[in-house]
Amino acid sequence: MAEGEYSPLPNLFQKENFGDWSKPHLVGGTTEYSSALKLQAMKEGGLRKYGNGIIVSVVTCTEIKQGVAIETGKTSQKYFDACSLIELHEEDFKALGINQNTNVRVTSAAGSVILKAVTATQSLYPGLGHIPMGPWANILVPSYTYSTGEPCFCGFDCLIEPAPQEKIEKAVKMMHDKCGLKYVGDPHYD
Repeated sequence: MAEGEYSPLPNLFQKENFGDWSKPHLVGGTTEYSSALKLQAMKEGGLRKYGNGIIVSVVTCTEIKQGVAIETGKTSQKYFDACSLIELHEEDFKALGINQNTNVRVTSAAGSVILKAVTATQSLYPGLGHIPMGPWANILVPSYTYSTGEPCFCGFDCLIEPAPQEKIEKAVKMMHDKCGLKYVGDPHYD
């Protein structure tokens, strides 16, 4: 893919027929997305390489920094700094050709978001990324629950692409945009 051009794969799911309840549509979409990513990676000669990005299995969960930051409020700078990032293994930084603290576009079957890529503070293997639980992770988590009543927060495939010129959105603006609401700005949140 050319620089500035993003994956067309999320548009793949707009063709789903939601009138067909014989199969859960998001499971089909998530599976189709993962399969399409992996097939393209094989065509490009690597197990995880896709265009100028890589395929990573993502895990999202609560962590200490996120838990402490939530006490200051979800619109605080401390919460933003704790949750608007993705931890990657050093091998994944090499595969992406970026340095730590570079913004990346993370795209799953459910959506796309800009995050700051940082070195893992946890034991991650190459090809496994961690996003602290919060609004940025929620954009990416597929909503199908497999009849458990809770979405699958772990092990969903994402495409990670360098996006050093892109800006990470603040939580309130991002939620307005994702919900189709007009955001007029607020000095308290911006």
